[in-house]
Amino acid sequence: MKNHSCHTGCTNGLASVCGTSINLEDLDFAQSRNHLLYVNKVYSKGQGTASPLVFDLTTSPATFQTQLLLSPLSTMEADTLCEEILGANCGCNHRDIRDVQDSCDNRVGGYNYNNYNCNCNCNCNAVLGTSTCQLDENSDFEVLRSRVNVTAFELENPACLNPHQVTVDGYPVDSLFNFDGSYEAVLNSNLPEIVKDPCTERGLPTKSFFLISCVGPWVYQAEFIVEGTVTISGNVYCFRATFKTCSTSPICANIPVTNIAVNKISIPCASGGMSPRIMFSFDANMNLLNPTITAVCNPENGSTVLTLNTSVVVEPTVDVQVLKQALLCLNGCEALFPCEGTESEVESEEEDIDEECQCGTGNSVGGESTNNSGCGCRNNSAVRGTNSFCSSCFRGF
Repeated sequence: MKNHSCHTGCTNGLASVCGTSINLEDLDFAQSRNHLLYVNKVYSKGQGTASPLVFDLTTSPATFQTQLLLSPLSTMEADTLCEEILGANCGCNHRDIRDVQDSCDNRVGGYNYNNYNCNCNCNCNAVLGTSTCQLDENSDFEVLRSRVNVTAFELENPACLNPHQVTVDGYPVDSLFNFDGSYEAVLNSNLPEIVKDPCTERGLPTKSFFLISCVGPWVYQAEFIVEGTVTISGNVYCFRATFKTCSTSPICANIPVTNIAVNKISIPCASGGMSPRIMFSFDANMNLLNPTITAVCNPENGSTVLTLNTSVVVEPTVDVQVLKQALLCLNGCEALFPCEGTESEVESEEEDIDEECQCGTGNSVGGESTNNSGCGCRNNSAVRGTNSFCSSCFRGF
């Protein structure tokens, strides 16, 4: 086994958990020679962003999982939430958290420790519903900042995107295929109208305008993170509330259809029977506009539920690559695999050379010579490859 895990001098322990593992012991390679290979050559890679769109969002337990963190937490490592939200001069970790919690043990409602006008309170657990700082409908949330992590953004009906909506310099693509959210557009009939003669005469691609028209509606999965302070029974706490869409039910973004363009993609000419293909997929940038959080009592079980009310600003994006298969001549050693269903395949599966029987090496194992002695090995140097750059043992045909 050959392990390639970490660069020379790496001492942080990553070598044991990171990197590739390559086992060549059971592979045989032919001698090095030139091979012709078709590879996907990338002619263009870019991204386009649509104009901002806005939709309103109100979370509910049916579609969002909610977590609330209050500071200080039960561990020293997590007790930096106030500092993260309100700045480096604010936080309980300027004083040993154990001393603070010792002062809280005999107090009702927690201990209020003021540091640089920042109120830090103890005895609050991390998960909503189990906190000793019980939320109620009178809890007052003040949002100071927010961010959105978009995990998925795609068309609600991917099959509804048709070739006439995808154009290059105004010419529609010939065909469009969807592969689980990624799309492939093929150019054939209109390619001569798109590429420019001065470019093709020099073997260069032509820069063109790529447009996807009237695309939508959309569904998304995302994590909305809101931070600030909350007042509970007269005490002020730093909080971080996370609203995450349920993985089983993507949310429909109630936004109109939009156009997305990339003003310069490079389109090569057709050659060798190969035409260019355009690969693209969708994503989005999201931001919250004037978010508010309210604590609402759940009438079914009496628990307190957080609700996020906000406007969401969305910028749909598209990642575009232009590919065309290129024929390359590469020098290398090809791995040898017998044809399926042949006797050679059966012999290869049954072949099991004993570790102490190393044919043709002329070396000794355990004090005994292994130079084809009792091994039943083929002693034919013309059959075995001899290129030391590929593998320690080769078999040819």
